[in-house]
Amino acid sequence: MKYIQARGIEEDEWYYFEIDEKGTAYRQIVVTGENSCQISTTPDFMLSDQEVTMYDGDVEIDAEAFESIWRQATEPNRAPWKITKQQYAPGNRVSGAIAMFYPQGIIIRINEQTYAVTDDEELRKRTPWNFLYPDYRIEGTVTGYDEKNFWLVLEDCVISGEKI
Repeated sequence: MKYIQARGIEEDEWYYFEIDEKGTAYRQIVVTGENSCQISTTPDFMLSDQEVTMYDGDVEIDAEAFESIWRQATEPNRAPWKITKQQYAPGNRVSGAIAMFYPQGIIIRINEQTYAVTDDEELRKRTPWNFLYPDYRIEGTVTGYDEKNFWLVLEDCVISGEKI
């Protein structure tokens, strides 16, 4: 992965990206001023859907610098995340709605505070294409946790074809 710090359009606006070799963003932080930020996970889900390229003035930063900014930006998520993990143990079957598609997979909204991710490749093979849209019910088994993004990790997912 590569990490970029880029100046935003607004004064005191900075973008931080974690990207792969193709320029696909996996995590993003937008810092405005001293205390305002938006992140690519809950509650903001702000992630570039375009290839991220470097421009004049942008700089590559190391992973440690990015992780430090990420930890600070996601601090408000940590206490609720601990509670979420207690409520959704591995092996539990859960259901929610497709929220969006990310490079990591399908993002599923379990409730207003809880989100999950599942690999979309296998699901696409066995699901009618017209069910692969936001708001369709999806059910799966909790197999672990994505600690960076505060998501449950689901496997053995099934999409019912029911919109919720």
